[in-house]
Amino acid sequence: MAARPRGSGPRRPPKDQPNPWLVGLALALVLGTVGVVAFGLMHGGGGTAAAGTTTSSTLPDGTTTTTLPGQTTTTVPDDGTGATITLPDGGTGAGPIASIGDPIPLSDLKLSSDDIGPLDFGADGDEVLGRLVATFGPPTDDTGFIVGSGTFGECPGWSIRVVNWGPLVIVVRGEPGDNAFVSYRLDLDYGGVSSPTKDIATLSGLRVLDTVAELNDIYSNYSIEFVVDQNVGLTFQLKLTPNDSVLLWGPVDSQAADALVTGIYSPDACDQTAATTTTAPGA
Repeated sequence: MAARPRGSGPRRPPKDQPNPWLVGLALALVLGTVGVVAFGLMHGGGGTAAAGTTTSSTLPDGTTTTTLPGQTTTTVPDDGTGATITLPDGGTGAGPIASIGDPIPLSDLKLSSDDIGPLDFGADGDEVLGRLVATFGPPTDDTGFIVGSGTFGECPGWSIRVVNWGPLVIVVRGEPGDNAFVSYRLDLDYGGVSSPTKDIATLSGLRVLDTVAELNDIYSNYSIEFVVDQNVGLTFQLKLTPNDSVLLWGPVDSQAADALVTGIYSPDACDQTAATTTTAPGA
């Protein structure tokens, strides 16, 4: 067969050439993606955590912050105490406490193993705080909701709020809008010696600044032991009998007859979760 003459036969159609603008756009997208990935690798993969994850970081001073999915943040100092709970709205639950009801007469506020007069343990914490505001005015100190370390008789890890009216300390457990009154302490070391709360007495009439002799006389039918507490120091412990649970306790200067009772505490709230306190008339 004779060779086909050069240039004979149908001409092939020319190939489509890519649009130079599209090529440039694709190249820019690729380079941009590579740049973002490289930046992330160089800076430790930082960025906004995905929703539903818990993030934790440690600041140069040793403070650790942990943020839960709901944006509730717990800040723990490097010594592990006084951890603060920050709510999603940025608050700690330490805003002004609304006054509730009429003032309670001081004579009705009697300290016992499970209440302060009409303010019972287990009662709504916000209501208890509101009643005390109506009685004594705004508190002198308020921690907001914090992670307890056991300092006020709570179990470590509890979410608590500690509110002071001079020497009177009220502890509520829970969270904003859902908490309960769990314990109190009346202690001159908290300040406010001139505060009217200093004069709150027990059901039997014991007050701070009474002497140890008066303590023994008032509770002559009870068991009184003197025990060194690792956080408080020398304390008295009042029981119905030596084998019963503590009804009241608190710091004393010494066991001498003329030594002073400087504080009166309810039983530790943490202890009450594991045992039932024997409540005795007149405590």
